[in-house]
Amino acid sequence: MDKILGIRVTQVPDAEKLVDEFHEVLEEACRSSFQTSRALKSKSARRTVPWWSEELTIMQKRLNALRRRFQRTKDNEELRTQRRIQYTEVKTNYATKIRKAKSLSWKEYCNMTTHINPWNEAYRLPAGKRKSATHITTLRKPDGTLTADLQETLKHMLEHFAPEDDQRDDSYLHKQTRTLSMEPIYTEDDKEFTVQEIRNAVASLGDKKAPGEDGITGEIYKEAFKLFPKYITSLYNGCLKQGTFPTRWSVPR
Repeated sequence: MDKILGIRVTQVPDAEKLVDEFHEVLEEACRSSFQTSRALKSKSARRTVPWWSEELTIMQKRLNALRRRFQRTKDNEELRTQRRIQYTEVKTNYATKIRKAKSLSWKEYCNMTTHINPWNEAYRLPAGKRKSATHITTLRKPDGTLTADLQETLKHMLEHFAPEDDQRDDSYLHKQTRTLSMEPIYTEDDKEFTVQEIRNAVASLGDKKAPGEDGITGEIYKEAFKLFPKYITSLYNGCLKQGTFPTRWSVPR
């Protein structure tokens, strides 16, 4: 099987497609063989504010349900009025509950470390001594004037650090380089990778390193190479021959 797959690689001109196919099969094999579990996150964990609670989540859902029921009531004016009153009352209670939660959270935050360090965050905040992020203001342009706003400042920075590629501004060296880049390259192809070279590279993968989005760890890849050394080596040689670096391998890990 390993030899047959290796020969197939040499017959398919699209190395990108072959690499995707290999990883999809490997991922499917892992899903079929390994038992995975995902920790369930509480719904309240979606909130990033410290004062949010499960009670507020329940009140929010009830408020949304009452609002939808009120909005859908159109033919019966008396019933619509009743539901509007009910929705308004719950909305008021919900807003009051949020204000109390915010106030209580702020009081707890202010009293958190006062007895240990009176010069903590609660002091620095009203005193204006908190470090703030640096904001881009203005820059001086070549003519001596200053940029008027953030948009003009960013535009000036782009023009300075990433100028347009205008051939009229090319020096002799730039023109020569541009001409050479357009000429076809007649050089010998690189030597193909050997199975041993790929084996050494795979062996250097860390077993404990966190996997990427595909979930394939170094340990799994090593086991796959033990089963299909010629096939995987042919994949790398196919990419080398076609001058292709597959998109799947470009994803940050």
